[in-house]
Amino acid sequence: MKAVFSARWVSLVAVVFSAVGAVLMFIVGGVTTIQSVGAYLGTGEHEAFTSDAALEATVDVVTALDQFLLGLVLLVFAFGIYSLFLSTETEEERERIGAPAWLQVTSVSELKIKLLETVSVLLAVLFLKGILKGPADASIEWSSLVVPLAVALFAVTVWLIRTSKQH
Repeated sequence: MKAVFSARWVSLVAVVFSAVGAVLMFIVGGVTTIQSVGAYLGTGEHEAFTSDAALEATVDVVTALDQFLLGLVLLVFAFGIYSLFLSTETEEERERIGAPAWLQVTSVSELKIKLLETVSVLLAVLFLKGILKGPADASIEWSSLVVPLAVALFAVTVWLIRTSKQH
């Protein structure tokens, strides 16, 4: 039986690589932000205040936000897997050492809910980026409604799961 419980250490692979992926996305988001600032400030004196330059900077910053959010999703996943399968600390010990409440995961269902919430925010940012990048004079096609519909479905799913857990 001890060998079965020792198999939980296999989940360390998911923890390590999710944390590495999170760090990578934080670096990519930082580089995107720095490049956006450099590109915006590097434009000509009169060009920097045009609506096209501002729109391009906005798209770049929203792209960086998307990258940071993906890093946070990976970080939440890594901490959640660690808490569920590897950590021997109790909830009281986690609170005592100052672990934030949003990182304290007590069940796989709770981890799923947290991941669903962060994925819905990622989808909302993806939709915003698509709207900002699209041409201003283009008409909206039905295919452009897929992402907001997915965001709405994710939000309803999370709400249904949360309300069913409370009863």
